[in-house]
Amino acid sequence: MNSNRITEDEVLSLVISQLVAYGYSAVAQSVADATGATTDMMPSARLSELLQIAKDKNEEEDSDDDYSGKDFDRESPREDMDVHMNVSGFDVESMRNAQPKTAPEYNQLYYTQHKGPCRTAIFSADGRFAATGSHDSSLKLLDVNKMKNRSGDAGDKPVIRTLYDHLEPVNDLSFHPNGLVLASCSNDQSIKLFDLSKTGVKRAFRYLQDAQPVNSISFHPSGDFLLAGTKDAAVRIYDVKTLQCYTNSSNADMHRGSITQIRYSNTGKIFATSSLDGTVRIWDSTTSHCIKTLDGAHGGTAVSSVRFTSNEKYLMTAGLDSTVRLWDITSGKVLMEYKGHEQRLQMLQPSFNYNEDFIMIGDESSTDVICYDTQTGALVKRIPGHNNLVRCVASSPVDNGILTCSDDYRARYFNA
Repeated sequence: MNSNRITEDEVLSLVISQLVAYGYSAVAQSVADATGATTDMMPSARLSELLQIAKDKNEEEDSDDDYSGKDFDRESPREDMDVHMNVSGFDVESMRNAQPKTAPEYNQLYYTQHKGPCRTAIFSADGRFAATGSHDSSLKLLDVNKMKNRSGDAGDKPVIRTLYDHLEPVNDLSFHPNGLVLASCSNDQSIKLFDLSKTGVKRAFRYLQDAQPVNSISFHPSGDFLLAGTKDAAVRIYDVKTLQCYTNSSNADMHRGSITQIRYSNTGKIFATSSLDGTVRIWDSTTSHCIKTLDGAHGGTAVSSVRFTSNEKYLMTAGLDSTVRLWDITSGKVLMEYKGHEQRLQMLQPSFNYNEDFIMIGDESSTDVICYDTQTGALVKRIPGHNNLVRCVASSPVDNGILTCSDDYRARYFNA
């Protein structure tokens, strides 16, 4: 995510303009003559402003825990990391003949508490880290191995640090593929980018300002682009390096209501959006054109979530008709329905487990997480533990670990 290096001519121009602003016009002219720099000799304090920004950015605040940050010392994902490309374990034929599988025995290993309802969570692509976002406007960065192997040692805390930079509730999170940057979006109409490699830093090093509350975000697998869905109906696509924003300009392609969730597929060739207008749309990432619309995906009720399977053949959606559905992307037909939970009012966020054998979602009629067998649609398990509604389930990409986010202010980590 490094920006393009500033050129020598740009640096010299800034130096000369700053000298003129300080009243050293003769010195500035000498520098211009000696270097041949292109300049209009106009006074400008831009150089001092940039230096102040860099100084502020490098100041490290006290961290929540004594954490060295050494786990973030890689520049890019390991080449042998294939967690994004695990082949889906089902197809149409296997679904027709399948028998319900036994769900894992989930045990709660750790929980962390926010100062408000916990709304969203995500794991990094390598499964080593996780993050949660809250109604209290904060984020927490978590070490998964420490949650797994919680020893009770007070000095070995899974919470690496708490991040503060939003002014209103956090709605969604996305890890950059290199694992070094965490993006978050909020009702405060902004997207914040946090540099996780710097110990103790709690505030964003970069932000994207919108004119609407931002409901959902998703990094492209290359890390070069960031999707955003807002209370506006238009899709936003941000170039991460230039911060330029692109929107779909065709009214024919746009939703007719707020975008509730937006997600890239594993390869980034396509992405999907769900909306309060009751539709789901699938888009070509190259052209940004809508290539398929699922009208009335949940009987005309709002659709709260979209998730691609890892092989990009199927799409999971959840809606306010108390149903999760699995769709064949090519035909646009429903392959399976999952019923047994209640979702009438809230934008619940379900998840596949790491090998897509199971689908998990909260339940408005209880405080449990409902676990469905993906191939048969059978409700195979209820996972208790929370004291209020579970809004979001996030799954590790490498094992049976899950994070559940609840209105009881807690995010709980379970594993089998």
